[in-house]
Amino acid sequence: MRFHAALIALAFALSAPAIVRAQEASVYLFLNEDTAETKFDGLNVSLRAELTDKALTAREFMRTPRVWLTCYDGGRQVMSIDTADNLDPWPSVRDDQDVDTDARLISQTGSFPELQTKLKASRVTHLMTISIDITGRAGDVVRSWMQGFPIKVKASPGGGLNDLDLVIFPEARSQMFRTNAAALVRGCEVLNGS
Repeated sequence: MRFHAALIALAFALSAPAIVRAQEASVYLFLNEDTAETKFDGLNVSLRAELTDKALTAREFMRTPRVWLTCYDGGRQVMSIDTADNLDPWPSVRDDQDVDTDARLISQTGSFPELQTKLKASRVTHLMTISIDITGRAGDVVRSWMQGFPIKVKASPGGGLNDLDLVIFPEARSQMFRTNAAALVRGCEVLNGS
């Protein structure tokens, strides 16, 4: 009987990491650098690029994941990510719900210090829009991508929603992306008064 109890305890201990992982929404996205463009709009500057999954799944234009990094006059900086379909970390969230939670912006390589921040997510039709306040770090994020390093966003919203583990990987090969990224960094510095 003790053998069975020990065997059950061992099986539970070995399965615990799998149980924990089952409660995490891992989303791995890849920058499509050829779609990157930087726009100056009044006193704001933003870099927009399409994202894809590892399998390069073809998607309708309106369901294509995208990322925006926007720097506003006065220094505020926001990263927004649109996801849909199998890349949506919280498919149970309805149009009339918002997710507000603490989050962490993390350099996968340690190229910038971790940022404790806020995340807000909401659904617009079939797209889940995730916005993260990255004030003071937009340049760090873009420079990481220019060097080929990924960034990660982690959040634990609670309320029955899975923990978020979202990673954006760059290609770091496109000269067009480098040009657009450098323009964003400079624009952010000007708007921040640096």
